[in-house]
Amino acid sequence: MYNTNNRILQWYSLNKRDLPWRRTSDPYKIWLSEVMLQQTQVETVIPYYEKWINHYPTIKSVALENIDNLLKIWEGLGYYSRCRNFHEAIKDIFYNHKGVIPKQIEDFKSLKGVGVYISGAVMSIAFKQTHIAVDGNHSRIIARVLGIKNQTSRNLKRINNYLTKLVTEGNPGEINQALMDMGSNICKSNKVICVNCPFHFSCKAFQSGHPLSYPKKIRPKTIPTKTIAAALVNHGDNIFISKRPLKGLLGGLWELPNIELVNGEIPEDLLKIKLADQFGLTIKVGHKLGMINHTFTHFKMNVLLYNCQAKDQPLSKNTEKWVSFSDLNQYAFSKANHKLFKLVELKND
Repeated sequence: MYNTNNRILQWYSLNKRDLPWRRTSDPYKIWLSEVMLQQTQVETVIPYYEKWINHYPTIKSVALENIDNLLKIWEGLGYYSRCRNFHEAIKDIFYNHKGVIPKQIEDFKSLKGVGVYISGAVMSIAFKQTHIAVDGNHSRIIARVLGIKNQTSRNLKRINNYLTKLVTEGNPGEINQALMDMGSNICKSNKVICVNCPFHFSCKAFQSGHPLSYPKKIRPKTIPTKTIAAALVNHGDNIFISKRPLKGLLGGLWELPNIELVNGEIPEDLLKIKLADQFGLTIKVGHKLGMINHTFTHFKMNVLLYNCQAKDQPLSKNTEKWVSFSDLNQYAFSKANHKLFKLVELKND
């Protein structure tokens, strides 16, 4: 195992990616990168990470900031609960831990949004502690090394035990990062370059002659499609937007008012009822501006956008605003809403 550890570290020293969060030993910045990297590609994260650090270089700067401004920086990165949870955890550290990130993994793991993977990654990379950080890349690589096809609980334990032995031989943070880079570069789910792999001589999947058959791929579940009606409500030079509750999907983001259509309801009628009941708005529903498609992790949606006119412009609450189209860039919206705004721009060209 010691020789394997050395081969991995040698490979990493020659092939590691030059990433901004690898140029720092600051646990806050390392933690931020791991939060952003959850379910998101490295190339997508880099500009968001650099923009965030430019605005919020310290724990204190995040703790004292309003969540609306943080969500605006995060806008477009998706999985917005990561941002909300990170903010809550940072405030916890600032107010209850004297601004110092706990070095005990159980204390760190107790913070909002910090799970097994992030705690293992931060503790190993920032504090050099012997903890594993198991994600899809790590699991796939070690499954191939051990010749594991089925992802049973017993086999997952075998993978964790193997990784634990690797990190206890030294440089746990670099081992974890090396495996991440290997999974991104030479041991992908659909492509392998076994000749360059430090596991080349011991990998059972390679020895089988069919490395891509390890582990057995799990068929993705079919996800449902929802149909949504959205309203571009105009009054004078302004349009109406509302803020989603902090808890739940896209929590804390702004949006055009909308409602899901089920059982073949008439969208114009539902929009009138929705805006009257929820916002006290009386509207006239005009022509359909078009439709956009958007995919989330668990469902797809087709959104029909209607041009609407408000009878009056009542005073706004904190979660409701009348804004000019040119001022929309001051608020954080989901990608789906930006698609709707693009639709409006195209119609106005």
